[in-house]
Amino acid sequence: MAEDFVALYELHYPRVVRAVELAGAARHEAEDVAQEAFVRTLARWRWVRRGPSPAGYVYRVAFRLGRRPRGREVPLDEQGVGAVTGRNGGGAAGGDLAEGVATQLDVLAALEAMPARRRSCAVACLVVGMTPKEAGHALGIAASTVRKQLERARAELSGALAEGIVRDGT
Repeated sequence: MAEDFVALYELHYPRVVRAVELAGAARHEAEDVAQEAFVRTLARWRWVRRGPSPAGYVYRVAFRLGRRPRGREVPLDEQGVGAVTGRNGGGAAGGDLAEGVATQLDVLAALEAMPARRRSCAVACLVVGMTPKEAGHALGIAASTVRKQLERARAELSGALAEGIVRDGT
C-alpha cells in the first residue's frame, strides 16, 4: 500500500469521523462513513494523489456519504467542540466544567438546528480547519457559497452562545 495513503489515513481518519459526527451522524455511522470514504479514496488513489488536495477528496466523499436525515442528537464526547467554541470544556486549562459542558451543548444544538449545507460548511471550516476554497472543493460547492454559509453559521453560533450566557445569568 502506498505510504502516502497510509499517512493520509493516519492523520485524517479521526478528523473525518469527528467531522461527519458533527455534521449529524451517530458515532458508529460516522466511523462507517469515514471507513467507506477511505476505501473509495484508495480505489482511486493513483488519480486522487495527483489532485490538489487528497485530504479534501476524502472529506468530500465522506460528507456526501454522510448525508443523513436530521433529528438525531449529536453525541458529546470527551473532545467536545472546543475547536468551534475556542474553549476546552473545562479541566485544568480553564473554566468551570459545567460551564464548558453547557457551552458545548449550546454549540451542538446550534449546529443541529442548521440546514445541512450550512452545518457542513461550519464543520469543514471551523472544526476541520479547511479554507473556504478547500471546503468548497470537498463539499462540491463554490468557495463563495462556503463563505456565505460560514458567515451565517458564525452568526447562529454566536447567537446560541449569547443565549446560553443570558440564560445562565452570567
